[in-house]
Amino acid sequence: MTEQPKRRWARLHHEVMVAVETENHGGFSGSSTSVSEGSCFINSPVAPPVGERVSVLLQLPGQPECKLSGRVVWSQPAGPSIDEAGMGIEFIETDEPTRALLGRVIGQLTQDLKSAPA
Repeated sequence: MTEQPKRRWARLHHEVMVAVETENHGGFSGSSTSVSEGSCFINSPVAPPVGERVSVLLQLPGQPECKLSGRVVWSQPAGPSIDEAGMGIEFIETDEPTRALLGRVIGQLTQDLKSAPA
């Protein structure tokens, strides 16, 4: 049995709204269902090419919009056998206060979701 590699940061599996702006492919909005201090998955039928730099605006609950720079590291186009079309974004050039804010918000939301009644 192969052991899964451990992720570098804890992930929040909760929907947050995002807006993405690219230099070559315009802007679009969608949602993210997986966010960490270093990356996110964005649900969207539109995906810039792998390697393209993007600007990401995350709308974290209870926080002002969080502006991040990123790079598309993988994409999954919409199709008949695809459950979630979208792309993986790696955050780059993130300053320490922004990374710390992401870590705090993700940690708090994760705790809140665990203690919420089902």
